[in-house]
Amino acid sequence: MKPMLWSTFILALAALPLAAQPLSGRGPHAEKVARALNLTEAQKASIQTIREKYRPDLVLRRDAIQQAQATLRAALQDATTPEAQLRALHDKAAATRFELMLARRSVRQEVQAVLTPDQRVKAAELRGMAQAKRQGRMRHLRMAAGLAG
Repeated sequence: MKPMLWSTFILALAALPLAAQPLSGRGPHAEKVARALNLTEAQKASIQTIREKYRPDLVLRRDAIQQAQATLRAALQDATTPEAQLRALHDKAAATRFELMLARRSVRQEVQAVLTPDQRVKAAELRGMAQAKRQGRMRHLRMAAGLAG
């Protein structure tokens, strides 16, 4: 269970910068963030365009992660799977997660270029608050599951 929690944590952490960026259709949270950053309509449109540009690639990478993790889980359940094959499958799953992190980083960098210096500072503060909140929830879940936290 630890690898699954770790994977979830890494993906959530990688997604934090994206979660702090507004996107129409993402609900009330996105609008709160847009208001908190005081985004102009032009900035909202630019960010939307950036996200739409990267969306197909991000979806493909996310699907690749899910497939790699499913393959690894199935191999782990099979007692006859050699350790070397398990290591190779784990490395592939880790590499696909890292590729998604890099792709999300590209999105974040392009979005950051749209923001003013003050908005970048505020966005970083919002990400920090979201990260602290998420870590608190994860700690609570680990404790509820009986894991050290």
